[in-house]
Amino acid sequence: MIESIRCSNCGAIAERHHLSYLAQVKTQCEKCDYLLVMCTRSGQVLESYAPGLPCEPKGLNTISMRFTLNAKKNLDNSLIARDRGFVT
Repeated sequence: MIESIRCSNCGAIAERHHLSYLAQVKTQCEKCDYLLVMCTRSGQVLESYAPGLPCEPKGLNTISMRFTLNAKKNLDNSLIARDRGFVT
């Protein structure tokens, strides 16, 4: 029996093969090359491969730069306020 599921590595549509004659369940994703083969009797992992995903999703640099700029602005304002005697 073949079942369509979401890949636990990338979220794309993957396939889960129930191989009763081998007492195994094989999950594979063509998009990210994920593979997991488990024994249905013991639950032991027989074979697995899960490649890494990119570390920085699109747009992450822009958000982190925005936070950095705000932090600098707040730091500069507090230094100005301290120099003027508003903050002790």
